[in-house]
Amino acid sequence: MKVYCNGDIINKDQIKEIFEPGFLFGWGVYEPFRVYNRSISFLTEHIERLNSSLEKIGIEKVTLDWSKAIKDLLVENNLTDAYVRITAYKKRKGTGILIYADNFGYYKPETYNKGFSSVISPYKRNPQEVTSQIKSLSYLSNRLSWFSAQKVKKDEALVLNIEGGLAGGARSSIFLVKGNEIITPPSSCGGFSSVTAKAVRKIAQYLGLTFKEEKVKIKDIYSCDEAFLTSALLEIMPLVECEQRPIGSGEPGSVTGKILEEYRKLLENPVN
Repeated sequence: MKVYCNGDIINKDQIKEIFEPGFLFGWGVYEPFRVYNRSISFLTEHIERLNSSLEKIGIEKVTLDWSKAIKDLLVENNLTDAYVRITAYKKRKGTGILIYADNFGYYKPETYNKGFSSVISPYKRNPQEVTSQIKSLSYLSNRLSWFSAQKVKKDEALVLNIEGGLAGGARSSIFLVKGNEIITPPSSCGGFSSVTAKAVRKIAQYLGLTFKEEKVKIKDIYSCDEAFLTSALLEIMPLVECEQRPIGSGEPGSVTGKILEEYRKLLENPVN
């Protein structure tokens, strides 16, 4: 059978994977992370989250030597510091796996020195939806939220849930600093389960800071001392502005800097 694809009529078998349910219906999950000097930090945690997400949406788990597969891919592509994305998707028989790796150079030191600016997304998140609990291939609302920030030359969009509480960023988790407290919305508010956020909890405890999960409103952002965003790609990114209003002093805060410093120490000594 032949199909039309981007101006050409080709054999369906040439692109057969896109006819699997995972691609046709966004039935799958993905797991993004960074590799530093070919060392894979928090790989166990990322794979645990991947398998947990697969179980939630009825897709078979995959048994694979993930470390070897990723390192072989890095060598094949001559990559040292890289972005890696695992995509796991529903096939009519079994589970499809695609691992992609490329150079990573998105965030330079000057980005962390400046911090991120943000807007409020026009799209709200429903914490009861399964796609709010996993990194789903059905990622449209989050992508549109991020695009709404890009259109006005901002770095991230903050997403509210249907109750008006703050869920997190379109592609990140959010933390507020008030005195010696680190506050983040619980996952029940619609935020993703975050590997980096778990590391932040441990770092906060190490630094003698109180870590709290509680509901957060937009007004809380403007009354905090500082704020930051986290993800495996962002690491610990200062958040200094929302809707053209400064957060704290309007500059990266000292607590955020300490947490970023400790996080990078963890990356220097990966467990995996």
